[in-house]
Amino acid sequence: MQSQLEGIVELITGSLVLFSSIGIFVLTLNARYTHAIGRVRDIYDTLHNGEKNEQMEKELNTMVYRCQVLKWSFGLLLCSAISSGIFMLGSIALRFSDQLINTEILILFVVLSVLFIFSSMVCLFIDVLASLRATMIHIGRIK
Repeated sequence: MQSQLEGIVELITGSLVLFSSIGIFVLTLNARYTHAIGRVRDIYDTLHNGEKNEQMEKELNTMVYRCQVLKWSFGLLLCSAISSGIFMLGSIALRFSDQLINTEILILFVVLSVLFIFSSMVCLFIDVLASLRATMIHIGRIK
């Protein structure tokens, strides 16, 4: 019984580190999303107050694209957190009973979790590139 408890404590400690890192990633995405939404509103207000400008239209389109990419990044990160949670609960159940859950299913959830978080990071990288593009449009380097 003592070794089972030690195994569960180790599993929970590892899972807490994973969920903490997901939380930090969520904070990063939230900051970027909030900034992008604020910029979209500013550009939209400027465009609808009479300053029609092709450059501002391009910047607005790029900023809206950023918001969409960040939305996908949030969704993929949520899927990763859910997969990790299912893995953690399944692993705890597996410690108590070998018949409750299949080990291959747990491995599938770990693989899915890693795939989702990797995909979320790819979306974040795409957002960084779109942010650079919007900045270049804003300063007039891209026409």
